[in-house]
Amino acid sequence: MKGTRVKHFTLGEGEIIDTRYHGYECLVRFISGLTRWIKKRYLTFLEPPKKIKTEKPPPPVSFPLPKIKGGREVIEAFRAGIVPENWIKSWTVGRAKELAQIKTWLHDQTSGTIIIKGEYGAGKTHLIEYLYHQSQELDYAVARVSIDPLSAHLAFPKRVYRELVQTLRVPQEERFLNFREALSILAQKKALKDHFILGPFLDALRRREVTTPMWQWIEGLESTFHEFGSLYDHTTAANIYSYILSGLSRALVEHLDTSGLVLLFDETESSCIYRYSYEWQRGMNFLRGLILVANDEPDLLEEKIVKAQHCYQGELTGLVYSGHRKLPYIYELPTYLKAAFAVTPDFSIQQTMTEYNIYILELEPLEPQYLEHFFYRFVELYRKVYGLRLTTREKREIFSFIKGYANISTRIFIKAMVECLDFKRFYPAGEVKTLAGGFS
Repeated sequence: MKGTRVKHFTLGEGEIIDTRYHGYECLVRFISGLTRWIKKRYLTFLEPPKKIKTEKPPPPVSFPLPKIKGGREVIEAFRAGIVPENWIKSWTVGRAKELAQIKTWLHDQTSGTIIIKGEYGAGKTHLIEYLYHQSQELDYAVARVSIDPLSAHLAFPKRVYRELVQTLRVPQEERFLNFREALSILAQKKALKDHFILGPFLDALRRREVTTPMWQWIEGLESTFHEFGSLYDHTTAANIYSYILSGLSRALVEHLDTSGLVLLFDETESSCIYRYSYEWQRGMNFLRGLILVANDEPDLLEEKIVKAQHCYQGELTGLVYSGHRKLPYIYELPTYLKAAFAVTPDFSIQQTMTEYNIYILELEPLEPQYLEHFFYRFVELYRKVYGLRLTTREKREIFSFIKGYANISTRIFIKAMVECLDFKRFYPAGEVKTLAGGFS
């Protein structure tokens, strides 16, 4: 195989200069000068690979492979270490306590906030996805965002708002409405007439006068539309977008018969990455504001807005307000809004939050028996999809090899599981222990 010309879909053409793991990975020197280890399945051979006498190809599968609904989708999701979105419930194991706590929180009208704590790869995103589907089953409208230091940082509320409205799904008569569809129905029902932002927009929508630039304005894609005013992309604008979201949540309950609006925030700890110290402070201000809104804090309707040294602040809560649009954080009480935040244990929620009714869900590593159950169930799925038949001894050896990776994270364990089965599918005689150190 050495010296064979190959092509990679992004790195271009190159030449194989070495192999490892019985040919499972190839060291390729590309025309650009880059040299990198690449899995063989990602390469297109521009000439027949040279045969290696010590390596025998796997015997051809002589029986038809059954079609398994969702099988490949599940395998490819696990290969990337992510949640198989459409099969979230059937592949959630060993989390009975956490799932019960999520359901309790969704039914608890006295708590608007839940904090999901766990190390990287522990399964926080998995539970956020579970929460997404469970909320829909209970007739909640749902929107979610992954906090990103560049595109959706908590310090810039408009960018977070923009992601939330793009992902909004509202249950309605056996289907889910998107943001535009939901607002179109609310307009016909004459909802939110006294809302300072949504009211004028819905009125124009009811009269069929809304243009594409107007839609882009209310979706947070444009800053200014003269008929309705400005939606600022300032770090001080948390009150504006909390006001919009709380009004939307209330209208969805009163006019579309939903249970409320659930906002899901994944990777909240990414807010720790910032350019300037004030961005961290503004991000925590937005986080705190959302918690108080979701928990129906009456001070947000009653407090005076006063001029502080560098910004406008609430006299009772200390929250930052936009100096250009001093709207309250809450439209009306109750808001029917719930917010869930996935964070790592080292992410500090302000101590003042302890006085509010917040659910804290701390993820522990999966116990060995659940990992083993998960592994053997996946092996069976893999067999049905790809026809890979392993002996009892081979299964035990693979599980014994990968279970140590669960101490790093559940995500690494799952990725290692898929890689090992891929390896055995292509190289049945290969020893999976040769893959040690190749998982990341």
